Amino acid sequence: MDKSEFEKGKQIAYRFLSYRPRSKKEVEKKLKEKKISGENISNIISLLEKNNYLNDREFTLNWIKYRMENKPGGRRSLEYELREKGIDSEIIKESLDEVYTGEFDEYDVAVRLAEKKISSLKKKQPPQSPLTKGELGGYLKRRLFSYLHRKGFSFSLIEKVMSDLFNAESIESI
Repeated sequence: MDKSEFEKGKQIAYRFLSYRPRSKKEVEKKLKEKKISGENISNIISLLEKNNYLNDREFTLNWIKYRMENKPGGRRSLEYELREKGIDSEIIKESLDEVYTGEFDEYDVAVRLAEKKISSLKKKQPPQSPLTKGELGGYLKRRLFSYLHRKGFSFSLIEKVMSDLFNAESIESI
């Protein structure tokens, strides 16, 4: 083991972690980019985990909470992001279950996003203007469905949200 390379790798890792928490895979990738050897990467990762600078479970919980507060989305989009960061699927599932049964409810998040999107869609002029009330409803439903789907919500949840929003109130009162 090259002591100077190990020290250099440690400094790179500390600097990388100083900006925001990272997953184990993100730190490994960064060290590989900086041409640190595999043995030193393993030792650095072990040191960081031992000193609790790296903890994928804690990282996952914090990432989900941050995203739900600042850029909310559905379960699928969060799963995808976390898989891209190298988080184990079991940790992802447990963390999502914990967050969605605790502080956040996926249905409430979807309704909040849907109401906000409907408001912004109604302000914009639809492409085939002017639309009758029925045509406007169809336009809003199509646009809202695809918006919620892009945000990572499941089809069954989207259908429930849309059913509740469009059946409980008229389009004009949303």
